[in-house]
Amino acid sequence: MPWESDDLVPLRALANPLRIRIVSLLTGASMSATEVARELDIAHASASYHLRQLAEAGFLEQVDEQPARGGRGRPRRCYRYDHSSRMRLDRSGSRPLYEAMFVDLARRLERAHGRRTSMDAEVWLDGPVWEEVVGLIDQAVAMVHDKARPPRSDGSVKVSMTALLLEMGDT
Repeated sequence: MPWESDDLVPLRALANPLRIRIVSLLTGASMSATEVARELDIAHASASYHLRQLAEAGFLEQVDEQPARGGRGRPRRCYRYDHSSRMRLDRSGSRPLYEAMFVDLARRLERAHGRRTSMDAEVWLDGPVWEEVVGLIDQAVAMVHDKARPPRSDGSVKVSMTALLLEMGDT
């Protein structure tokens, strides 16, 4: 796989707030460049370029969907989020990636309304308690990814989730 030889190459692919939005969008459904462009209000060429870059870096996988009801023509080229890529992000420590995440988080905060929950703490926990907290956040992240729906699905609510747990040194 491309990231095994150089972890920085795929992380640079995500060090762009627009690409973070694209990955988030494709968590709930596979979409074509046209659909991504429409949803994010960007040019088709830009969406296509960013989708290819994210796929080459291993964050998206290409899935070709057959035309509806025996339609003719070539399959639609769609992309979806590759859930296995999350493990690379957990190991990365990439400053440009975190800077891009913070830029996108600021965009999300500007648009947020309705229910919100957040917390910030730098505390000492017993080891087993820390492991339980990490496990609960892992479960929440998995649930958000597993239950994500296509944009604007009936009965769906657009949400944003950012989770960052850091085990600190003792100094």
